[in-house]
Order: sequence, then structure tokens, then C-alpha cells
Amino acid sequence: MKISNSWRNLLENRNLSREKVAEQLGISTEDVRALRRIIKIEKKPLGNFRETGIAAWDIHYPEHNKECIEILLDFTKDLQPDYFILGGDQLDLGCISVFNQGKLKLLENKRLKEEYDGFQRDILDRFEKVLPRKCRKLFMMGNHEDRVERLLECEPQYIGLIEIEKNLNLKKWKIIPNNEVFSIGNINFIHGCYTCKYHANKTLSVYGDNVFYGHVHNNQSFTQTTKIENQPQRATAVGCLCNKNPEWMRGRPNSWTHEFLHFSVFGDGNFSPHIETIINGRCEINGKI
Repeated sequence: MKISNSWRNLLENRNLSREKVAEQLGISTEDVRALRRIIKIEKKPLGNFRETGIAAWDIHYPEHNKECIEILLDFTKDLQPDYFILGGDQLDLGCISVFNQGKLKLLENKRLKEEYDGFQRDILDRFEKVLPRKCRKLFMMGNHEDRVERLLECEPQYIGLIEIEKNLNLKKWKIIPNNEVFSIGNINFIHGCYTCKYHANKTLSVYGDNVFYGHVHNNQSFTQTTKIENQPQRATAVGCLCNKNPEWMRGRPNSWTHEFLHFSVFGDGNFSPHIETIINGRCEINGKI
């Protein structure tokens, strides 16, 4: 992104608060923060600049795997990342799913308000306590979060009452709508939308760039190199952090894996990704179990 000289002068003026700059430029304070970060990157020697991040998909609270959450929480404390990305389907929202209509046993004791309050208490609040103050936090919407919008389309009388933003404290999070892309350097993040057998191949053919995603709950990767770019591009699916045998699966075998991603992004935009796999509640990272 090219920043004009007039904007750059305002953004580099540290005597002006983020709110003042946002007011003068007609943008949000979160955008001011992002633009100041870009300018900071531009001024640093490429070889010396590195930012780290963590991305996790498909927690499906309250169907989350508690052991996986504890492992991710401990790793977050250790890494102190610059970016923390919740990649979509953080909430299960099965209580308002059209697939569960009339299935009273599946809906027993499930309440939307309790799901919101529990996720705030058990997930958001706990991670916010260990994340560094300057960490940029991303809350990506997935198809399960979209269940709220689908309900409001049918029951508009609930508008203003049941939206995710109304029930979770996301003031310090940047919200990314479902199917939109968030990019850091040359690495792109989406929730994911394809579930075919070769979904990584399909994702790369559609997005045409390095992309990491969830949605399918399993790991798959596809890489290609073109004669024009002569650089490998990859699409990689990262596993989930939810229970691998929810009640609606009725014990059917599946290919779900417990995983999360951590990565480094360098000044020239290149990146180094690392997927950590959790098996039976255990995971070894850098020699630490």
C-alpha cells in the first residue's frame, strides 16, 4: 500500500494521538495503528525485522477440546506474538443452527446467552490476559458465526440483541467477515470454504497465493510454482481445536486433527510457518512438552 506524503506526515507525528489522526484522516483508530505499523516496517532494515504470530481455527465453543486450549494458552504465554488470529468457527452456535431444528435432544440445555458468556470467560478473557499489549488481535468470522446472520434474516425482531459484537467484548479485536482475506506480508488467512477431497488444490487455484485456512478440521497442503513468479505458492489447511467426536457425528470415523499454526513474517514479506499437532492432549514444541 502506498501512503501519500500528507498522510505520512500525520501518521509520523507522535505528538498526535491515534484518535486525533483518525479524526483528521477520516479513518478508524485501528487503521491508524495498521498504517503506523507499515511505516515502522518500511524504516527497519529488512534483514533485522521479524514479527511472529499464532493462528487457530475451529474451536467450536462449547464443543472445544479443553486440553488443546490449555496447550495453545501456554504456547501463547511463551511466544508473546505480534499477531493472534482466531480463524473462524470460534463459536459453535449449534443452538440456533437450522440443522438442529426440532432435534430437542441435541438442543437440551443449550442457550445462546450462555454460549456467549462462556466463550468470553473461558477463551477471550484468558487469552487477552497473556497476550502482549501491542499484539494485534484478529477475530475472523466463519460459517458458524454466520448462523447469527442467517437467523436474523428470518427473525429480524432480534436485530440489536443477538449479534456477536453485541455479546462479546471485541473492542480490541479487528473483526474480519467470513470469506474475506487478512494478509501479513506474503501470507494470507481465510476461514476456508471448500470441503472437497482435494480442498487445498481448489483453494490455491481460486486464491492464487499463499493461504492458510481451517473449516475442514484436517491438514492438507498443495504447492505450485509458476514460470512467471518462479516462487512456490501453497494453500494449507490447519486442523481444529474442537472435540473430534461431537454428538451429531454419532461416532463416525473422520480425518479431523488437533492443530494450530505459528509463524514468522520478515521485512521482505517472506514467512516461515510451523504447524503444531496435538495428539492425545500432548504436543512437543522446541523440545518442550
